[in-house]
Order: sequence, then structure tokens, then C-alpha cells
Amino acid sequence: MFHKILVPVDGSKGALAALDKAVELQKLCGAELYILCVFKHHSLLEASLSMVRPAQLDIPDDALKDYATEIAVQAKSRAIELGSPSVRAFVKGGRPSSTIVRFAKKRGVDLIVIGSQGTNGDKAALLGSVSQRVTSTAKCPTLVV
Repeated sequence: MFHKILVPVDGSKGALAALDKAVELQKLCGAELYILCVFKHHSLLEASLSMVRPAQLDIPDDALKDYATEIAVQAKSRAIELGSPSVRAFVKGGRPSSTIVRFAKKRGVDLIVIGSQGTNGDKAALLGSVSQRVTSTAKCPTLVV
């Protein structure tokens, strides 16, 4: 049924629920599991306009990449604890929704499992902006948890 399952994570409760569901599906299908954490890339202009004046202008991206790596490693550990037989974690910089869709296409993912609301989730909205954009632009099925 599914051979490659992608679960984007951002450290939110919704992303963790999606990860749990993705591992369940993975075990049923015998699929590979990909975890992806996307951090927003900051241009040099954005970094230079920051309230904090770092010695190097690339520090915001470095800090965000380090944080995203932590989230991805924690998610991978959780997947392994839940019994995932095959899991790989990735970290990418960019706009989350388009980066997720591009990653899925490049890797031949046939299912994306995504939390309904991430760290920027508006409790009044049914879907978060990232999950809404992914479901409307992905070329493969998307399960919103």
C-alpha cells in the first residue's frame, strides 16, 4: 500500500500525534519512515535587521538549524521507541509547506502524515496554515492528524 511515509515535525503536540500515527501505519505497511524538520531560512538582510547584533550574520540560521536538528533527533528516537523498523531524519531550511512538498516529491513519498496544527497553530482554525498548504499542493495522499 504505502512504501515511503513522510512525517514533518516541529516539536508541537500535533506533530507528535502525527508521528505516532505514521509509525502505526508504517508497521502495518512495512514502509520506510522519513522524518523532516524544516526551519525558516533567514536572509542576510533579515539577520542584519535583528534586534540582536551577532558578530556573524549567519548565526540565526545556525541556531535554527541546531534547534531543528534537536527536534528531528528526538522525533527519530520516539519513532524507534514506538517500534519503527526503518526511520531516517532530515533537516532542511526553507518555507515549511513548499519544502515538505518538494522533499516528498524528490524522495518518492507516497503518504504524508502531518499534524493539523503546529507550533504556530491558531486554536480557532481547523487546520494550521502549513498543513493546509501541504494538503492542497502535495501530489501524494496526505493524512492530517
